[in-house]
Amino acid sequence: MKRYLLAAALVVLCAALAVGQGKTLKLFFYSPELTDQYNDMAAAYKADTGNALDITVNQADYVTLLRAKLNSGDIPDVFMSSAYADNSTYKDYVYDLTDVDFMKQIEPSALQGVTVNGRITGYPFLVQSHSFIYNKKVFAQVGIKTLPRTLSDYAAAAQKLQARGIQPFATGFKEWWVLPQTAWQVLAPAAKAYGGFAGMVDKLNSGSLTFKDIKGMSTVFDVLDLIKKYGGRKPMESDFNDQCSTLATGKVAIMHQGNWAEDTIRKTTPDIDIGFLRGPVAGTAAEAGIMYDSNQTIRVAKDGQVDAALAWLKWLTTSAYGKAWIPDKIKQLSPIKGAKASSAELAQATVAMLAEKVPSYPWYYQMFPTGTEQGLGIILQGYCAGQTNRQQTLDALDAKYTQIVNASK
Repeated sequence: MKRYLLAAALVVLCAALAVGQGKTLKLFFYSPELTDQYNDMAAAYKADTGNALDITVNQADYVTLLRAKLNSGDIPDVFMSSAYADNSTYKDYVYDLTDVDFMKQIEPSALQGVTVNGRITGYPFLVQSHSFIYNKKVFAQVGIKTLPRTLSDYAAAAQKLQARGIQPFATGFKEWWVLPQTAWQVLAPAAKAYGGFAGMVDKLNSGSLTFKDIKGMSTVFDVLDLIKKYGGRKPMESDFNDQCSTLATGKVAIMHQGNWAEDTIRKTTPDIDIGFLRGPVAGTAAEAGIMYDSNQTIRVAKDGQVDAALAWLKWLTTSAYGKAWIPDKIKQLSPIKGAKASSAELAQATVAMLAEKVPSYPWYYQMFPTGTEQGLGIILQGYCAGQTNRQQTLDALDAKYTQIVNASK
């Protein structure tokens, strides 16, 4: 999963042991909301093997710090990144996992984002989904029985909620990463007009296609405008924690987030009843769906302690604790074959929607060159803040995308 939660500083989870007490593996991770789960896993690994994990977690400047480490030679043994475009970004630093035996235990569908020319460049960490999340109790209170799919459906639901004194949306617009996840879900069906997801990204990279050329962009703006209109008096001040707490208390009914938000929501209201809605798209009602992929990736540094890193990943993949870690501790979906399904409500909702053949789209925006998620997210943030109009925003998106593409050559 790839999404970014702002964190103030580095957090060292498990300090290195004294020399002679076992090997210490250095890991550089993000997702500070999983601090407790990382700690628990490290303790279990130490108990089983006698080897320590020194896990440093950062979020706010993770990519900048990782690049500084790689450029200075201070390379962690294991680090996290996104999939897709990051396969190319970090190709000179990572160990090829193609022929490693335990990789056969990973579901093939989870490997699509880390496979390049038939070679496996990373280890899929989590299988995640995102779309609009709703408070079922609030929907029931106002009598919304038919769940929205289209933009007009969402507008009608928002009007009904507001008439009952309930804020329809928690925007999350203070977080730049919420904007691209929301926007590019809307755009997902539009890719078929440009040769599919990879084809659309190739055309954007070559300059033969621009954001202002994509007709579905008008729907992206329409969705962001709707969320802002019904997102409270200060939509730009709503962050991830605000989204989770206000949904949990019933102050708001809907937010755009991923299944990773459930644990935070339940810290406020443990017995809350929540579910996923099909997100409105630049397409038909039948094309409304969810985003579903394994994007958050664990990479083994080829110049680090490769054997120790592989031993840890094998333990994580094959041990009883390792196979249960994601569904039981992280409460999300695991990419490991035979791992049990998580009991978390949003994980269960995802599985049910997939079984019902609800459209599920890959996180294709992670195919954009590294750096575009934040760069374009900040531009969309500016639009939502009223700093730019639609045309100015499209011009800025195209200019930023071109700049990043040229810098990556």
